[in-house]
Amino acid sequence: MDAKFSVDELNTLDDNALKQLDWKSSSCLNGRLLELHAEGALGNESLAKLPLKPILCIDQISRIDEEGIEASFRFPETENDWPYQQSESLEMLFQDQLDQLVGFWGARKANGVGRALSSGKCQQYQSLDFSPGKTIRFSLQRRKWVENQDTGTATAVFNGQILDEHNKPMLETKNVIVGILPAAEIAALRQRLGGTQGIEKSSEKPQALQIPIFETETINVEKNGDSITRVSAVQKIQPGLWPFQYHFKGDPVVPGNFGTHGMIALLKLVAQKELGIEKPQFNSIDSKRFSGMIFEDPKQIRFELLDVIRDSDNFAVAKTANLYLESKDGERMIDDAIYTYKNIKVK
Repeated sequence: MDAKFSVDELNTLDDNALKQLDWKSSSCLNGRLLELHAEGALGNESLAKLPLKPILCIDQISRIDEEGIEASFRFPETENDWPYQQSESLEMLFQDQLDQLVGFWGARKANGVGRALSSGKCQQYQSLDFSPGKTIRFSLQRRKWVENQDTGTATAVFNGQILDEHNKPMLETKNVIVGILPAAEIAALRQRLGGTQGIEKSSEKPQALQIPIFETETINVEKNGDSITRVSAVQKIQPGLWPFQYHFKGDPVVPGNFGTHGMIALLKLVAQKELGIEKPQFNSIDSKRFSGMIFEDPKQIRFELLDVIRDSDNFAVAKTANLYLESKDGERMIDDAIYTYKNIKVK
């Protein structure tokens, strides 16, 4: 069926009609089409899917074409309808929407499974905390698209911004890079690292969710004199961890940006307890790179901050940060860090 509908026209169609559309050629998509994509109901059951709500925080895509994407999200009118803790800092949840939109764009052009790979400078200008009825907008501009026919992979590179209702930037990220990988490659990684499929979404309405982070009793701060040389903490991974229910259907994996959230939370604690910074807020990351995935098999992940300082502008800075996969006994499953960061800053 011809997919050249406006968002308002899409809103008049039922699920059966929406499923007949060619979503890959649509110039816009309403919220229900995005939900059906997340369910794998648009012919994409074994291919790339958006996350399910509440990790999906995109209500509509008003424009998607060769040059970029414009999308938006409206916070619920009442606090009771917002599924996250009111006090939760959610800049990385909304950074994840930028990554998801780039992956969605790439999945329209190449068959496979999308995975965020890296990004350049991420800078926050305004708070992204929950505010009832507020609308935020996602704006992304294509920089590069590369397909490799020999390997069946593809890569999309975009710049992205989150804008407020007055079109002012709230968060900006340069060079968001998402890869489209063969589904067989992801399946092979699951088999090697112990991931198993079959996690079902809970029938209960998600409420007061917190993004899972490390156990505070595992925090270890190492110093050389007054210098903080290394900070580490551990988070247990179990199939019951709530993000596995929503990210992604049939392909459960911890969102990479939830790992970033944990890294920022660790730096905030160090900034408070060791560097005397009250109520630190996220400011920026110079770069991040994801080279592995956290599947749902029981294990632990280790957060590591290196060379933490309070600089001349009173920012707490972790010059380098790494996230490692470990067995339940603390043995490295992979020698190298699967997530790496440069210059995380809070103030």
